[in-house]
Amino acid sequence: MSNFSDLDMLYDYEKDTSAAAVGYMTFSTKASDSDLITRYMQLAQEASKVSEQTRKLILKNGGIA
Repeated sequence: MSNFSDLDMLYDYEKDTSAAAVGYMTFSTKASDSDLITRYMQLAQEASKVSEQTRKLILKNGGIA
């Protein structure tokens, strides 16, 4: 079993939230229903916010974001 540091976990989480933001944005460009587009855009924005907060935590813990 591998030992992961908090920084390793933050890097992984930041990668996932960034990928989610990109995915939701892509889905919004493929949708034709305006309500669905709005929801995907909201999800992309929230994922972006979480990604930004995670990058700040990475920097605070001495990592490179």
